[in-house]
Amino acid sequence: MIGQTEPPDFYVAPEETPVRWWEPLLAWVIVWLVLLALLPNILDKLDPVTGDEPFYLVTAISLLHDHDLDEANNYANKDYWEFAPSCQEMNRPHWGDVGEVPINNVPGILAPGLRNDCVGLPLPLDALSTLPPHTSQGTIRPGQYTKHGIGLSVLIAPAFALGNRPLVVVFLAALAALVAVNVWLLAFETTGRRFVAWLSYALMAFSVPLLPFSFLIFPATPAALLAVYAWRRLRLSARAQQLNLPYYQPNGPFRTLVIGACIGFLPWLHSVYLSLSLFLFLYWALGGRIGRWLGQLFSRQPRPQTEFKQTLGERLGKIFPAGWSPLALAFFFMPVIILGALFVSYYIYYYGTPMPNTQDHAGFAPLIEIPTGLLGLLFDQKYGMLIYGPFYLLAFCGLWLMFRRQKDAVETAANRSDLAWMVVVAGPYLLIMGDYKQWWGEWGPPARYLVPVVPLLAVPLAHALFQLKGWLAKIFLVVTTAWSLAFSAIFMYNPHVMYNWQTNNPATSLRWLEANVPFLKDASLGKYFPSYVTNLTINGGQPNVLAAMLWLGGALLLIVLLVFFGEGKTMQPPTYSPQPEIRVPLG
Repeated sequence: MIGQTEPPDFYVAPEETPVRWWEPLLAWVIVWLVLLALLPNILDKLDPVTGDEPFYLVTAISLLHDHDLDEANNYANKDYWEFAPSCQEMNRPHWGDVGEVPINNVPGILAPGLRNDCVGLPLPLDALSTLPPHTSQGTIRPGQYTKHGIGLSVLIAPAFALGNRPLVVVFLAALAALVAVNVWLLAFETTGRRFVAWLSYALMAFSVPLLPFSFLIFPATPAALLAVYAWRRLRLSARAQQLNLPYYQPNGPFRTLVIGACIGFLPWLHSVYLSLSLFLFLYWALGGRIGRWLGQLFSRQPRPQTEFKQTLGERLGKIFPAGWSPLALAFFFMPVIILGALFVSYYIYYYGTPMPNTQDHAGFAPLIEIPTGLLGLLFDQKYGMLIYGPFYLLAFCGLWLMFRRQKDAVETAANRSDLAWMVVVAGPYLLIMGDYKQWWGEWGPPARYLVPVVPLLAVPLAHALFQLKGWLAKIFLVVTTAWSLAFSAIFMYNPHVMYNWQTNNPATSLRWLEANVPFLKDASLGKYFPSYVTNLTINGGQPNVLAAMLWLGGALLLIVLLVFFGEGKTMQPPTYSPQPEIRVPLG
């Protein structure tokens, strides 16, 4: 029968030996071991937990102790002391010293729920012994319920039961390592080059924003894992359809079950991730069809006409994505329907409406403010991703390379399909966060709200690392890698430095450099970096428009220079082109 051949290597890596079974495992082990090595210092310095972290733990405690979501008794009983520093820990010399100010004066941890039953402690613990709850507004049930998504608390509850906060962070570090594995696989599936895959993986896993959030009890890292896994597997499925190979389905029933679970569980982590779920589902429904249409548009070969008796799977391909067997479809829809129905039921039960509650957060700014939020997420001196990970500028070069027409029509269609679906899946989420009044995420490391979609940049980053071979690209890569890893090292050495607040002071990291690097002592670094959140005192309380324009203009100029002068002789990754006799029309 037509199409009963082994799938080509293209679906794993074009014109390259397929992924060896141990390579993803090695990628996971390396990152996880590095994170575990850094963990003792993180747990020691970031104690107590701050920001939103304690509230996810309180919900986990309520689930474990009471088997419910009503947290009134948990706050009344000070159950948060379970993960608070012990009296022995707080009695250590210099406990709570972040290098600049005592712990009780640091914004974001004014009331971290410390114990007040310890004897002889130097801090005014009576003022710090409560944890004001983040109570949801608009609930119709009696009780006190968290305003945060409960999905993260459900995930970490077993780890907390077995090992309190340390084991929770170990578990989240394991998830962060899985994110890195998917980055490796995305880069390898894009270029078929192991060096590019390992380089992309190392750059992204050990830099801002993925590295800092690997240790923090936020939904960002689990969301990044679910989003990148689902997108990556759907991309492989779409590519099979695009190349008119409907007989080949890279996702068996188990993988389709996992893809459906990823899409269904994302909104449980945070309702804003509903946008990711919806457009990932759209990618499943239309990704291969649009990719195939693009392939036909850019291909000059006539479409072959083949007559044969269609199977049930091929008939389903006219309704559902081609190549998905009835069993695979059932496994995909099962978690989507179950988790989706439970999500709607949750809001109906607790809020009286099927729509997610919007009363608990800062709300949205006028749409005209979206560019400010998006530029701030990239260039703000406290919260901007490109300030602390400037090598990501290569990913923006890669976006250009993906859009540009290649010599091979199939490669052009494949690249543009990937680019289009990156924009379709991540774009709405980015617009929502750019319009959010507190797009910077308040108390936390840089680029908090970019973490869920950052792993998708492994595709354009891999394109750039593979295609840009000139001396300019090499110099840029070396310099920006050193810059990025230097900030990562500072953040891991003193994790308090990665936290900022919306004050009129320059970024904590810049002030740390001035205090610890002799030749930067009087540099006034805050003047040279944009500030999109507040007008800084160092700038006379006025907007630093010049710095913002210079950074944006410099970034755009670098992208142009890198693309036009950074290319070597090899312009595109190798591409598998299926033979005409095994092309199967989808009708």
